[in-house]
Order: sequence, then structure tokens, then C-alpha cells
Amino acid sequence: MNILPISKGLAIAIVAVLTVTACSSKPTTPNDVSIRQDIMQDWRISSDIMKSMLFEDRFDAKAFKEQADAIQASTHVWAHFDNDAEKGKAQDTVWTDAAGFKLKAQMFDDAVGELVSAADKAQSFTDVEKAFGKMNESCGSCHKSYKSR
Repeated sequence: MNILPISKGLAIAIVAVLTVTACSSKPTTPNDVSIRQDIMQDWRISSDIMKSMLFEDRFDAKAFKEQADAIQASTHVWAHFDNDAEKGKAQDTVWTDAAGFKLKAQMFDDAVGELVSAADKAQSFTDVEKAFGKMNESCGSCHKSYKSR
């Protein structure tokens, strides 16, 4: 007894269509530009969350630490600048001044590390304010030198 009233021919056709569709679909992989943009957008969101704790006088040490950790966990973004064919909004100087760009990237990573260290023991925003400012300054400094407007 058949549970579904379906003909063998229709069942074979459905399986064939699904097989062809599955075999012909190319996996989509994000390119370097979209990966960089996604990560840096996440950084901006995390930074905005942390900044709101200053301006709205509602410091939450745990939430602040989570945002700092999230930024630090994604500093692998620099590997997505290796391909100069995928520029996006990056200026040519990212590749023509690779040493300068790598230095700025290291300065940002160091500033994020300082922020995470400060957040580890923070009780108030004043405990992280200097490190937070340094991270944001580092981010802006790199954009001034290496991002097209």
C-alpha cells in the first residue's frame, strides 16, 4: 500500500531534477572584499555598543568585555588584504605601501589587545576609556591612510 499517491514516473522525475540541481549548483564563497566589509562592520557595531556605555552612563563590564573579545577574535581580517585584485574601497597604498599598512594593522591589533586586557579587570568605563580611545584612534588612522572615501 502506497502512503502517497505518486506515480513512479513522477518520483523518478523529481529525483532527477533534484540531482541535477544539486550537482550543478556552485558553492558560493564570499570574496575578500565582502569578508573584510563584514568583519569591519561587526567591529563598528561592537565599538558603537561599547561607546554607548560611555555616553549613556550604563557600563556593563561583562558586555563590554564580550564586545572587546569579539573584535580581537576577528583580527584575522588582515589576511583578506593579500589579493590586490580585490580592492573594494581600499586604496592602492594598501599594496604599494604594504609595510606601512602592516604596521597600522599591528598597531590596531596591539590597541585591541590593550582594550581586552583593560576590559578583563574593568569595573567602570573609566577603567577602559583610554584603551577604547586608542583602539578607535588606530582604526581611524588606518582609514585615513588606506581607505578610499
